[in-house]
Amino acid sequence: MDITAFLSADKSIVLAPAGYGKTYTIAEVLAAYQGSKKILVLTHTHAGIASLKEKFDQKQIPSSLYVLETICSFALNLTKTYHVAKEEIPPESDVNSLFKYSIEHAATILKANPIKHLIESQYDHLIVDEYQDCSVAQHQMILELSSSVKTHLLGDPLQGIFGFRDESIVDFDDESFNPFKTNCQSLDTPWRWINAGNALLGEDLASIRERLLAGLDIDIRNYSAVDVIIGNKNDYAIPGTAYKRAIYGELINDAILIHPNNTSVNLRKNFVKQFNQLQIIESIDDRDYYKWCHMFDQHSGMQLIKDVADLLRDVGSKTIVNTLIKEDGTFKNKQKQEDRVIIQSLVPYTISLINNKTYKSIVQLIEMIKTLLNVTIYRKEFYRDICQILYEADTLGLTSSESLLRNRNLLRRKGRKVIKKSIGTTLLTKGLEFDHVVVLNAQDYKDPRHLYVALTRSCKKLVVITDNPILHPYPNN
Repeated sequence: MDITAFLSADKSIVLAPAGYGKTYTIAEVLAAYQGSKKILVLTHTHAGIASLKEKFDQKQIPSSLYVLETICSFALNLTKTYHVAKEEIPPESDVNSLFKYSIEHAATILKANPIKHLIESQYDHLIVDEYQDCSVAQHQMILELSSSVKTHLLGDPLQGIFGFRDESIVDFDDESFNPFKTNCQSLDTPWRWINAGNALLGEDLASIRERLLAGLDIDIRNYSAVDVIIGNKNDYAIPGTAYKRAIYGELINDAILIHPNNTSVNLRKNFVKQFNQLQIIESIDDRDYYKWCHMFDQHSGMQLIKDVADLLRDVGSKTIVNTLIKEDGTFKNKQKQEDRVIIQSLVPYTISLINNKTYKSIVQLIEMIKTLLNVTIYRKEFYRDICQILYEADTLGLTSSESLLRNRNLLRRKGRKVIKKSIGTTLLTKGLEFDHVVVLNAQDYKDPRHLYVALTRSCKKLVVITDNPILHPYPNN
Protein backbone atom coordinates (compact mmCIF):
# COMPACT_ATOMS: atom_id res chain seq x y z
CA MET A 1 0.00 0.00 0.00
CA ASP A 2 1.13 3.54 -0.70
CA ILE A 3 1.35 4.91 2.84
CA THR A 4 2.38 8.37 1.68
CA ALA A 5 -0.74 8.69 -0.49
CA PHE A 6 -2.87 7.29 2.34
CA LEU A 7 -1.65 9.91 4.81
CA SER A 8 -1.32 12.90 2.51
CA ALA A 9 -4.96 12.83 1.39
CA ASP A 10 -7.51 14.73 3.45
CA LYS A 11 -9.76 11.69 3.15
CA SER A 12 -8.76 8.15 2.14
CA ILE A 13 -9.98 4.59 2.50
CA VAL A 14 -8.59 1.05 2.35
CA LEU A 15 -10.96 -1.82 1.51
CA ALA A 16 -9.65 -5.36 2.01
CA PRO A 17 -10.80 -8.83 3.12
CA ALA A 18 -10.10 -10.32 6.54
CA GLY A 19 -6.48 -11.32 7.04
CA TYR A 20 -5.06 -9.13 4.30
CA GLY A 21 -3.25 -6.77 6.63
CA LYS A 22 -5.51 -3.86 7.56
CA THR A 23 -4.46 -3.85 11.21
CA TYR A 24 -0.80 -4.32 10.27
CA THR A 25 -1.17 -1.44 7.81
CA ILE A 26 -2.25 0.87 10.64
CA ALA A 27 0.93 -0.05 12.52
CA GLU A 28 2.95 0.62 9.35
CA VAL A 29 1.31 4.03 9.00
CA LEU A 30 2.17 4.97 12.58
CA ALA A 31 5.74 3.74 12.15
CA ALA A 32 6.15 5.93 9.05
CA TYR A 33 4.53 9.00 10.59
CA GLN A 34 6.84 12.00 11.10
CA GLY A 35 4.41 14.67 12.34
CA SER A 36 4.49 16.58 15.60
CA LYS A 37 0.90 15.93 16.73
CA LYS A 38 -0.70 12.65 17.68
CA ILE A 39 -2.69 10.26 15.51
CA LEU A 40 -6.14 9.37 16.83
CA VAL A 41 -6.93 5.69 16.18
CA LEU A 42 -10.50 4.50 16.72
CA THR A 43 -11.95 1.00 16.51
CA HIS A 44 -15.04 -0.78 17.80
CA THR A 45 -14.07 -3.40 20.36
CA HIS A 46 -11.81 -3.75 23.34
CA ALA A 47 -10.35 -6.90 21.83
CA GLY A 48 -9.60 -4.80 18.74
CA ILE A 49 -7.76 -2.28 20.90
CA ALA A 50 -5.64 -5.09 22.38
CA SER A 51 -4.86 -6.40 18.88
CA LEU A 52 -3.82 -2.97 17.61
CA LYS A 53 -1.78 -2.28 20.75
CA GLU A 54 0.05 -5.58 20.32
CA LYS A 55 1.05 -4.70 16.76
CA PHE A 56 2.08 -1.19 17.80
CA ASP A 57 4.28 -2.67 20.53
CA GLN A 58 5.84 -5.15 18.09
CA LYS A 59 6.91 -2.20 15.94
CA GLN A 60 8.05 -0.31 19.04
CA ILE A 61 5.76 2.61 18.29
CA PRO A 62 5.83 4.94 21.30
CA SER A 63 2.47 5.50 22.99
CA SER A 64 3.16 9.24 22.86
CA LEU A 65 2.57 9.06 19.11
CA TYR A 66 -1.08 8.01 19.20
CA VAL A 67 -4.35 7.91 21.12
CA LEU A 68 -6.16 4.56 20.82
CA GLU A 69 -9.83 4.28 21.83
CA THR A 70 -13.09 2.65 20.87
CA ILE A 71 -15.46 4.88 18.95
CA CYS A 72 -18.00 4.66 21.77
CA SER A 73 -15.54 5.55 24.53
CA PHE A 74 -14.23 8.52 22.51
CA ALA A 75 -17.80 9.79 22.07
CA LEU A 76 -18.62 9.14 25.72
CA ASN A 77 -15.59 11.07 26.98
CA LEU A 78 -16.40 13.97 24.63
CA THR A 79 -20.02 14.07 25.76
CA LYS A 80 -19.21 13.82 29.47
CA THR A 81 -16.70 16.65 29.15
CA TYR A 82 -18.52 19.14 26.91
CA HIS A 83 -22.24 18.36 26.97
CA VAL A 84 -23.96 21.06 28.99
CA ALA A 85 -27.00 19.17 30.29
CA LYS A 86 -25.06 16.40 31.99
CA GLU A 87 -28.12 15.34 33.98
CA GLU A 88 -29.63 14.13 30.69
CA ILE A 89 -26.82 11.64 30.05
CA PRO A 90 -28.17 8.09 30.61
CA PRO A 91 -26.66 6.06 33.47
CA GLU A 92 -23.69 3.83 32.66
CA SER A 93 -25.70 0.79 33.70
CA ASP A 94 -27.85 1.39 30.60
CA VAL A 95 -24.97 0.88 28.18
CA ASN A 96 -27.00 0.86 24.95
CA SER A 97 -28.79 4.13 25.70
CA LEU A 98 -25.61 5.73 27.02
CA PHE A 99 -23.53 5.01 23.92
CA LYS A 100 -26.35 5.95 21.54
CA TYR A 101 -26.83 9.26 23.37
CA SER A 102 -23.07 9.91 23.44
CA ILE A 103 -22.60 9.25 19.72
CA GLU A 104 -25.47 11.55 18.73
CA HIS A 105 -24.38 14.39 21.00
CA ALA A 106 -20.69 14.01 20.20
CA ALA A 107 -21.53 14.70 16.55
CA THR A 108 -23.23 17.93 17.63
CA ILE A 109 -20.37 18.91 19.97
CA LEU A 110 -17.86 18.44 17.13
CA LYS A 111 -19.65 21.11 15.07
CA ALA A 112 -18.60 23.81 17.57
CA ASN A 113 -15.62 25.88 16.42
CA PRO A 114 -13.77 25.70 19.78
CA ILE A 115 -13.97 21.89 19.66
CA LYS A 116 -12.82 21.87 16.03
CA HIS A 117 -9.79 23.97 17.03
CA LEU A 118 -9.12 21.61 19.94
CA ILE A 119 -9.15 18.56 17.65
CA GLU A 120 -6.91 20.33 15.14
CA SER A 121 -4.43 21.25 17.87
CA GLN A 122 -4.22 17.67 19.20
CA TYR A 123 -4.25 15.46 16.09
CA ASP A 124 -2.77 15.40 12.62
CA HIS A 125 -4.73 12.34 11.50
CA LEU A 126 -7.71 10.19 12.39
CA ILE A 127 -7.61 6.49 11.49
CA VAL A 128 -10.78 4.41 11.93
CA ASP A 129 -10.50 0.63 11.77
CA GLU A 130 -13.32 -1.86 11.07
CA TYR A 131 -15.37 0.89 9.47
CA GLN A 132 -17.99 -1.52 8.15
CA ASP A 133 -19.27 -1.85 11.73
CA CYS A 134 -20.14 1.83 12.09
CA SER A 135 -23.74 2.82 12.56
CA VAL A 136 -25.04 5.74 10.54
CA ALA A 137 -24.84 7.89 13.70
CA GLN A 138 -21.19 6.91 14.25
CA HIS A 139 -20.50 7.67 10.60
CA GLN A 140 -21.95 11.16 11.08
CA MET A 141 -19.66 11.69 14.06
CA ILE A 142 -16.62 10.59 12.01
CA LEU A 143 -17.66 12.93 9.19
CA GLU A 144 -17.72 15.80 11.68
CA LEU A 145 -14.23 14.84 12.84
CA SER A 146 -13.08 14.69 9.21
CA SER A 147 -13.82 18.40 8.86
CA SER A 148 -11.10 19.09 11.46
CA VAL A 149 -8.46 16.45 10.79
CA LYS A 150 -7.28 14.24 7.91
CA THR A 151 -9.36 11.09 8.12
CA HIS A 152 -8.50 7.59 6.89
CA LEU A 153 -10.85 4.59 6.96
CA LEU A 154 -10.21 0.85 6.76
CA GLY A 155 -12.89 -1.78 6.37
CA ASP A 156 -14.52 -4.72 4.66
CA PRO A 157 -18.29 -4.76 3.96
CA LEU A 158 -18.42 -8.56 4.39
CA GLN A 159 -17.37 -8.20 8.04
CA GLY A 160 -20.12 -5.76 9.09
CA ILE A 161 -21.61 -7.80 11.93
CA PHE A 162 -22.39 -5.29 14.65
CA GLY A 163 -26.10 -4.54 14.67
CA PHE A 164 -27.37 -1.45 16.50
CA ARG A 165 -30.94 -2.39 17.40
CA ASP A 166 -32.99 0.36 15.72
CA GLU A 167 -29.99 1.88 13.93
CA SER A 168 -28.79 1.22 10.38
CA ILE A 169 -25.26 0.12 9.54
CA VAL A 170 -23.27 2.40 7.30
CA ASP A 171 -23.51 1.79 3.54
CA PHE A 172 -20.23 2.13 1.64
CA ASP A 173 -22.22 3.02 -1.47
CA ASP A 174 -23.57 6.16 0.18
CA GLU A 175 -22.46 9.34 -1.53
CA SER A 176 -20.82 10.56 1.69
CA PHE A 177 -18.03 8.07 0.95
CA ASN A 178 -17.21 9.62 -2.44
CA PRO A 179 -14.48 11.96 -1.06
CA PHE A 180 -12.84 8.94 0.59
CA LYS A 181 -13.10 6.76 -2.53
CA THR A 182 -11.22 9.40 -4.51
CA ASN A 183 -8.22 8.06 -2.59
CA CYS A 184 -9.15 4.38 -2.33
CA GLN A 185 -6.62 1.56 -2.04
CA SER A 186 -6.98 -2.19 -1.62
CA LEU A 187 -4.87 -4.97 -0.12
CA ASP A 188 -4.56 -8.06 -2.29
CA THR A 189 -2.39 -10.55 -0.40
CA PRO A 190 -3.74 -12.91 2.33
CA TRP A 191 -0.82 -12.33 4.69
CA ARG A 192 -2.49 -13.93 7.70
CA TRP A 193 -2.27 -17.38 6.14
CA ILE A 194 0.95 -16.91 4.19
CA ASN A 195 2.77 -15.83 7.35
CA ALA A 196 1.28 -18.78 9.23
CA GLY A 197 2.54 -21.24 6.60
CA ASN A 198 -0.94 -22.16 5.38
CA ALA A 199 -1.38 -20.27 2.12
CA LEU A 200 -3.88 -22.90 0.93
CA LEU A 201 -6.29 -21.95 3.72
CA GLY A 202 -6.06 -18.34 2.57
CA GLU A 203 -6.92 -19.42 -0.97
CA ASP A 204 -9.88 -21.51 0.23
CA LEU A 205 -11.23 -18.63 2.29
CA ALA A 206 -10.90 -16.29 -0.69
CA SER A 207 -12.96 -18.75 -2.72
CA ILE A 208 -15.57 -19.01 0.04
CA ARG A 209 -15.70 -15.21 0.16
CA GLU A 210 -16.57 -14.99 -3.52
CA ARG A 211 -19.44 -17.45 -3.09
CA LEU A 212 -20.74 -15.58 -0.05
CA LEU A 213 -20.68 -12.28 -1.93
CA ALA A 214 -22.62 -13.99 -4.73
CA GLY A 215 -25.21 -15.41 -2.30
CA LEU A 216 -24.31 -19.02 -3.10
CA ASP A 217 -24.33 -22.10 -0.88
CA ILE A 218 -21.02 -23.33 0.52
CA ASP A 219 -20.16 -27.03 0.38
CA ILE A 220 -17.51 -26.90 3.05
CA ARG A 221 -16.17 -30.32 1.96
CA ASN A 222 -14.82 -28.75 -1.23
CA TYR A 223 -12.04 -26.93 0.65
CA SER A 224 -9.11 -29.20 1.40
CA ALA A 225 -7.52 -26.80 3.91
CA VAL A 226 -10.63 -26.94 6.14
CA ASP A 227 -11.16 -29.89 8.49
CA VAL A 228 -14.86 -30.80 8.45
CA ILE A 229 -16.58 -32.75 11.22
CA ILE A 230 -20.16 -33.90 10.65
CA GLY A 231 -22.07 -33.99 13.91
CA ASN A 232 -25.38 -33.07 15.48
CA LYS A 233 -25.30 -29.87 17.56
CA ASN A 234 -26.08 -31.88 20.72
CA ASP A 235 -23.22 -34.33 20.17
CA TYR A 236 -20.77 -32.17 22.13
CA ALA A 237 -22.26 -33.57 25.37
CA ILE A 238 -22.18 -37.23 24.30
CA PRO A 239 -19.00 -39.22 25.09
CA GLY A 240 -17.19 -40.76 22.15
CA THR A 241 -18.80 -38.74 19.35
CA ALA A 242 -16.68 -37.28 16.54
CA TYR A 243 -17.91 -33.87 17.68
CA LYS A 244 -16.56 -34.29 21.20
CA ARG A 245 -13.31 -35.95 20.09
CA ALA A 246 -12.65 -33.10 17.66
CA ILE A 247 -12.98 -30.47 20.38
CA TYR A 248 -10.78 -32.38 22.81
CA GLY A 249 -8.18 -32.77 20.07
CA GLU A 250 -8.12 -29.08 19.22
CA LEU A 251 -8.03 -27.95 22.85
CA ILE A 252 -4.65 -29.68 23.08
CA ASN A 253 -3.58 -27.08 20.51
CA ASP A 254 -5.08 -24.20 22.54
CA ALA A 255 -7.93 -23.72 20.08
CA ILE A 256 -10.54 -20.97 20.24
CA LEU A 257 -14.15 -22.12 19.83
CA ILE A 258 -16.64 -19.83 18.09
CA HIS A 259 -20.33 -20.39 18.81
CA PRO A 260 -22.99 -19.09 16.37
CA ASN A 261 -25.30 -17.76 19.10
CA ASN A 262 -24.34 -14.22 20.14
CA THR A 263 -27.13 -13.69 22.67
CA SER A 264 -27.15 -16.51 25.23
CA VAL A 265 -24.10 -17.02 27.43
CA ASN A 266 -25.79 -20.15 28.80
CA LEU A 267 -25.12 -22.04 25.56
CA ARG A 268 -21.41 -21.33 25.94
CA LYS A 269 -21.60 -22.19 29.62
CA ASN A 270 -22.91 -25.62 28.64
CA PHE A 271 -19.74 -26.19 26.61
CA VAL A 272 -17.56 -25.24 29.57
CA LYS A 273 -19.42 -27.82 31.66
CA GLN A 274 -18.30 -30.47 29.16
CA PHE A 275 -14.78 -29.10 28.57
CA ASN A 276 -13.60 -27.60 31.86
CA GLN A 277 -10.34 -26.27 30.39
CA LEU A 278 -12.38 -23.77 28.38
CA GLN A 279 -12.97 -20.19 29.46
CA ILE A 280 -15.89 -18.05 28.30
CA ILE A 281 -14.97 -14.78 26.59
CA GLU A 282 -17.16 -12.23 28.36
CA SER A 283 -18.57 -9.02 26.96
CA ILE A 284 -17.17 -6.30 29.19
CA ASP A 285 -20.52 -4.52 29.16
CA ASP A 286 -22.58 -7.63 29.89
CA ARG A 287 -25.68 -6.59 31.83
CA ASP A 288 -24.96 -9.26 34.44
CA TYR A 289 -22.10 -7.12 35.78
CA TYR A 290 -24.46 -4.22 36.42
CA LYS A 291 -27.19 -6.49 37.80
CA TRP A 292 -25.02 -8.12 40.45
CA CYS A 293 -23.26 -4.91 41.49
CA HIS A 294 -26.61 -3.17 41.87
CA MET A 295 -27.88 -6.00 44.07
CA PHE A 296 -24.76 -5.96 46.25
CA ASP A 297 -25.21 -2.20 46.70
CA GLN A 298 -28.91 -2.31 47.53
CA HIS A 299 -29.34 -5.47 49.59
CA SER A 300 -28.40 -6.37 53.15
CA GLY A 301 -29.06 -9.03 55.78
CA MET A 302 -30.20 -12.48 54.64
CA GLN A 303 -31.08 -11.13 51.19
CA LEU A 304 -27.38 -10.42 50.69
CA ILE A 305 -26.47 -13.98 51.72
CA LYS A 306 -29.01 -15.23 49.19
CA ASP A 307 -27.43 -12.97 46.54
CA VAL A 308 -24.00 -14.49 47.18
CA ALA A 309 -25.34 -18.02 46.82
CA ASP A 310 -27.29 -17.06 43.70
CA LEU A 311 -24.20 -15.51 42.13
CA LEU A 312 -22.31 -18.76 42.59
CA ARG A 313 -25.26 -20.69 41.18
CA ASP A 314 -25.20 -18.40 38.15
CA VAL A 315 -21.48 -18.52 37.37
CA GLY A 316 -20.72 -21.99 38.70
CA SER A 317 -22.20 -25.36 39.54
CA LYS A 318 -25.72 -24.82 40.83
CA THR A 319 -25.91 -28.44 41.97
CA ILE A 320 -22.89 -28.13 44.26
CA VAL A 321 -24.17 -24.90 45.84
CA ASN A 322 -27.58 -26.49 46.39
CA THR A 323 -26.08 -29.38 48.38
CA LEU A 324 -25.65 -27.12 51.42
CA ILE A 325 -27.51 -23.85 50.78
CA LYS A 326 -31.26 -23.39 50.42
CA GLU A 327 -32.88 -21.07 47.90
CA ASP A 328 -33.42 -18.45 50.63
CA GLY A 329 -29.70 -18.39 51.52
CA THR A 330 -29.93 -20.38 54.76
CA PHE A 331 -27.95 -23.55 55.31
CA LYS A 332 -29.52 -26.98 55.07
CA ASN A 333 -29.70 -29.32 58.05
CA LYS A 334 -27.08 -31.88 57.08
CA GLN A 335 -26.28 -35.15 58.83
CA LYS A 336 -22.80 -35.84 57.46
CA GLN A 337 -19.99 -34.63 59.70
CA GLU A 338 -17.99 -33.19 56.78
CA ASP A 339 -20.99 -31.10 55.71
CA ARG A 340 -21.48 -29.84 59.26
CA VAL A 341 -17.81 -28.81 59.42
CA ILE A 342 -18.15 -26.79 56.21
CA ILE A 343 -21.31 -25.07 57.44
CA GLN A 344 -19.67 -24.26 60.80
CA SER A 345 -16.75 -22.71 58.88
CA LEU A 346 -19.10 -20.54 56.83
CA VAL A 347 -21.38 -19.35 59.64
CA PRO A 348 -18.93 -16.71 61.01
CA TYR A 349 -18.62 -15.16 57.53
CA THR A 350 -22.40 -14.98 57.09
CA ILE A 351 -22.92 -13.49 60.57
CA SER A 352 -20.17 -10.93 59.93
CA LEU A 353 -21.77 -9.92 56.62
CA ILE A 354 -25.25 -9.64 58.14
CA ASN A 355 -24.04 -7.56 61.10
CA ASN A 356 -21.50 -5.42 59.28
CA LYS A 357 -21.91 -5.28 55.51
CA THR A 358 -18.71 -4.40 53.63
CA TYR A 359 -17.73 -5.19 50.07
CA LYS A 360 -14.71 -7.06 51.38
CA SER A 361 -16.94 -9.28 53.52
CA ILE A 362 -19.16 -9.99 50.49
CA VAL A 363 -16.26 -11.20 48.39
CA GLN A 364 -14.79 -13.14 51.32
CA LEU A 365 -18.04 -15.08 51.67
CA ILE A 366 -18.14 -15.69 47.92
CA GLU A 367 -14.60 -17.05 47.94
CA MET A 368 -15.12 -19.15 51.09
CA ILE A 369 -18.23 -20.86 49.70
CA LYS A 370 -16.42 -21.51 46.42
CA THR A 371 -13.39 -22.96 48.21
CA LEU A 372 -15.07 -25.02 50.94
CA LEU A 373 -17.76 -26.46 48.65
CA ASN A 374 -15.27 -26.82 45.79
CA VAL A 375 -17.69 -25.05 43.45
CA THR A 376 -16.75 -25.46 39.79
CA ILE A 377 -16.77 -22.03 38.12
CA TYR A 378 -17.94 -21.95 34.51
CA ARG A 379 -17.78 -18.19 33.93
CA LYS A 380 -14.23 -17.81 35.21
CA GLU A 381 -13.54 -14.35 33.81
CA PHE A 382 -16.84 -13.03 35.13
CA TYR A 383 -16.15 -14.49 38.58
CA ARG A 384 -12.67 -12.95 38.73
CA ASP A 385 -14.00 -9.58 37.55
CA ILE A 386 -16.75 -9.44 40.18
CA CYS A 387 -14.35 -10.37 43.01
CA GLN A 388 -11.84 -7.74 41.85
CA ILE A 389 -14.56 -5.09 41.54
CA LEU A 390 -15.77 -5.79 45.09
CA TYR A 391 -12.25 -5.69 46.54
CA GLU A 392 -11.54 -2.39 44.76
CA ALA A 393 -14.84 -0.96 45.99
CA ASP A 394 -13.80 -1.73 49.56
CA THR A 395 -10.25 -0.40 49.10
CA LEU A 396 -11.26 2.81 47.31
CA GLY A 397 -14.36 3.58 49.35
CA LEU A 398 -16.72 3.20 46.40
CA THR A 399 -20.00 1.41 45.88
CA SER A 400 -19.65 -1.76 43.83
CA SER A 401 -21.48 -0.03 40.96
CA GLU A 402 -18.98 2.84 41.05
CA SER A 403 -16.12 0.35 41.20
CA LEU A 404 -17.59 -1.49 38.21
CA LEU A 405 -17.69 1.69 36.11
CA ARG A 406 -14.10 2.49 37.06
CA ASN A 407 -13.01 -1.05 36.22
CA ARG A 408 -14.82 -1.11 32.87
CA ASN A 409 -13.49 2.32 31.85
CA LEU A 410 -9.93 1.20 32.56
CA LEU A 411 -10.51 -1.94 30.50
CA ARG A 412 -11.95 0.08 27.61
CA ARG A 413 -8.76 2.13 27.44
CA LYS A 414 -6.22 -0.69 27.66
CA GLY A 415 -8.20 -3.36 25.80
CA ARG A 416 -8.34 -7.04 26.63
CA LYS A 417 -6.40 -9.90 25.12
CA VAL A 418 -8.28 -13.16 24.61
CA ILE A 419 -6.56 -16.11 26.29
CA LYS A 420 -6.15 -19.52 24.70
CA LYS A 421 -8.71 -22.30 25.10
CA SER A 422 -11.67 -19.93 25.12
CA ILE A 423 -15.17 -20.03 23.70
CA GLY A 424 -16.66 -16.90 22.22
CA THR A 425 -18.81 -15.63 19.39
CA THR A 426 -18.20 -13.65 16.23
CA LEU A 427 -18.97 -10.42 18.10
CA LEU A 428 -16.39 -11.24 20.78
CA THR A 429 -13.61 -12.46 18.46
CA LYS A 430 -14.07 -9.94 15.65
CA GLY A 431 -10.76 -8.39 14.56
CA LEU A 432 -8.69 -11.10 16.24
CA GLU A 433 -6.67 -14.00 14.89
CA PHE A 434 -5.74 -17.35 16.44
CA ASP A 435 -3.62 -20.30 15.38
CA HIS A 436 -6.39 -22.87 15.82
CA VAL A 437 -10.13 -22.21 15.56
CA VAL A 438 -13.15 -24.49 15.81
CA VAL A 439 -16.33 -23.07 14.26
CA LEU A 440 -19.22 -24.74 16.06
CA ASN A 441 -22.58 -25.65 14.52
CA ALA A 442 -21.82 -23.94 11.23
CA GLN A 443 -25.28 -24.81 9.89
CA ASP A 444 -26.76 -22.31 12.37
CA TYR A 445 -25.09 -19.26 10.82
CA LYS A 446 -27.84 -17.38 8.98
CA ASP A 447 -25.83 -14.34 8.00
CA PRO A 448 -22.93 -14.59 5.50
CA ARG A 449 -21.02 -11.87 7.34
CA HIS A 450 -21.04 -13.76 10.65
CA LEU A 451 -19.99 -16.99 8.93
CA TYR A 452 -17.17 -15.20 7.11
CA VAL A 453 -15.89 -13.61 10.32
CA ALA A 454 -15.96 -16.98 12.11
CA LEU A 455 -14.11 -18.80 9.32
CA THR A 456 -11.39 -16.16 8.97
CA ARG A 457 -10.25 -16.06 12.62
CA SER A 458 -7.89 -19.02 12.13
CA CYS A 459 -4.30 -18.71 10.90
CA LYS A 460 -3.00 -22.28 10.91
CA LYS A 461 -5.88 -24.73 11.33
CA LEU A 462 -9.61 -24.34 10.81
CA VAL A 463 -12.08 -26.99 11.98
CA VAL A 464 -15.74 -26.65 11.02
CA ILE A 465 -18.34 -28.73 12.86
CA THR A 466 -21.74 -28.94 11.19
CA ASP A 467 -24.68 -31.29 10.85
CA ASN A 468 -24.92 -30.39 7.16
CA PRO A 469 -21.83 -29.78 5.00
CA ILE A 470 -23.90 -27.62 2.63
CA LEU A 471 -24.00 -24.27 4.36
CA HIS A 472 -26.73 -21.78 3.48
CA PRO A 473 -25.93 -18.70 5.60
CA TYR A 474 -28.64 -16.45 4.27
CA PRO A 475 -31.75 -15.33 6.18
CA ASN A 476 -35.27 -15.90 4.93
CA ASN A 477 -34.39 -17.80 1.77
